[in-house]
Amino acid sequence: MSRVGGHSLKRRSGMTLVEILVVLAIVGVMAGVVTLGVGAADRGMGVETEANRLADRLRLAADDVLVTRRPLSLAFDGEGYVFVRGDASATGVVDALAGRHALPAGVRMVGLGVASPVAIDPDGAQPVAAFGLAKGDRRWRVTFDGLNAVAEPVSDEAPA
Repeated sequence: MSRVGGHSLKRRSGMTLVEILVVLAIVGVMAGVVTLGVGAADRGMGVETEANRLADRLRLAADDVLVTRRPLSLAFDGEGYVFVRGDASATGVVDALAGRHALPAGVRMVGLGVASPVAIDPDGAQPVAAFGLAKGDRRWRVTFDGLNAVAEPVSDEAPA
C-alpha cells in the first residue's frame, strides 16, 4: 500500500462505468443482430408480405396520380406486376414506381374480376378492383378502390 498525503491508496477491483457501458453496447448490438436474423430465410417470401407490398404500392400509385395528374395503370400477370404510364413518347409505356416487381417463387397473383391493365383513378371513376395472391394454401386479397388499398387474409371457411 502506498501513502499519499497521509491517505492510503487501495487498488479497488471491479469495472469502471465506461467498461460497463462498452459491454452493454456490445450486448445490445449482438441482440439486435440475432433478432434481425431470426426468420431471415423466409423474410419477404410470404404471401402476406407480398399482399401488403402490393397494397402499399397501389396507395403510392394513387398518390402519384393525384400529385402529377398523369395517368398510371397496373399491369400484372401470375408472376408479378408493373406500374406503367400511358403518356410515354414512342412506346406508350414507361415503367413507373421502381419498375417491374417479380413475385417470389411459389407466390401467384390473379385479378379477381379485373383484367390487366387496371387504371389507377383516385377520383373514384373506376370500380373497385381486387387481386388475389396465393402461396400453397395461404391466400390474401388486396382490394383497391382507386385511392385506398387494403390487404386481408382469405379464409377457406364458408360464411354462416
